[in-house]
Amino acid sequence: MSTVSSKPLIIANWKAGTLSYKEAESKILQTYKDLGTSSSKLELVFAPSATHTHTLSQVFSKHLKHSKPRRNPYPKLNLAAQNISVHEGGSHTGELPVLTMKDAGVSYVIVGHSECRDAGDTNAIVITKTKLAIDNKLKVVLCVGERERDAGVQYLKVVEEQILSVFSYIDKKDHGMITIAYEPIWAVNNKDNVSLDAHGLHSMVVFIRRLLLEKFGEETSKSVRVLYGGSVTPENAQDVLWNGEVQGLLIGRASWTPESFTSIIKSVLINPKKNI
Repeated sequence: MSTVSSKPLIIANWKAGTLSYKEAESKILQTYKDLGTSSSKLELVFAPSATHTHTLSQVFSKHLKHSKPRRNPYPKLNLAAQNISVHEGGSHTGELPVLTMKDAGVSYVIVGHSECRDAGDTNAIVITKTKLAIDNKLKVVLCVGERERDAGVQYLKVVEEQILSVFSYIDKKDHGMITIAYEPIWAVNNKDNVSLDAHGLHSMVVFIRRLLLEKFGEETSKSVRVLYGGSVTPENAQDVLWNGEVQGLLIGRASWTPESFTSIIKSVLINPKKNI
C-alpha cells in the first residue's frame, strides 16, 4: 500500500441533479475549460447518473484517441458509480451489479452514502458492496457519519462502527483501495448550508486516523485518504480542506453547476498555510 496522494481528490456526486446526457457532457466540458491547466493539480472524479456513465466514458476516450496531445484539453475522465447492487447478477430487476458499472467505465464506487443508508443500507450491506467493488478492482469511497451530535460524544461510536465493520472484513492489503468520506448527516443537503467547521473536522480526522492506526497499523493509517462531504461551498471549501486537514472533498449540490464547482476547486488549490 502507498501513502496518501498529495493531490486533493475532488468528487462531484451529481445524485439525480443532472437528468439529460447532453447536460452531463456539457457540464464536464465546461468544468475542464474553466479549470484549464489547473485540473492537473488534483484528482477529479465525476459520479453521474448510471445511464450516462458508459457514454461519457466512451466520448471522453474518443477525445483522447483522436486529438493531438498538445491540442487535447481534457485528461482521462475518472468516473464513479453512485451506488452498486449487493447482487452480482440474476433475477434482480432494477439493480446495478458491480460488473455492469465497471463495464460502463467507472473506477470508483461510492458506498454507504447517507441517502442510501436512509433507504435501508445496513453496515452488512455496505460491507458486501465494498467487498464486491474491491474484488473487481474498483476503488471504494466509503461514506460514514453521524445523524446528530451529542454532548457525550456517543456519535463517535457510530463513526467507529461504520469504519471498523468494513475495514475488519477487508483484507489489509486492500485497505488502500478505500477512501473514507466523512459526511455528518446533519450537514448534508441542509437548506442553510450549515457545514462542520474546520476545527471540528480536524478533530474527526485525528480520531479516524488514530482509529485506523490502533486497529490496523501504520500502513493502513497512511494509505487511506479521508475526504469531507456536507454542504461544501465556494466560501468554506478552502478552510474545510486545508485547516480540516482532509485529502479531498465529496461534493453534492454545489457540483451540479460548473460555476459553483470550479469556484470550489480553484479555492482549494490555494493552500493558505503556505502564506503564513
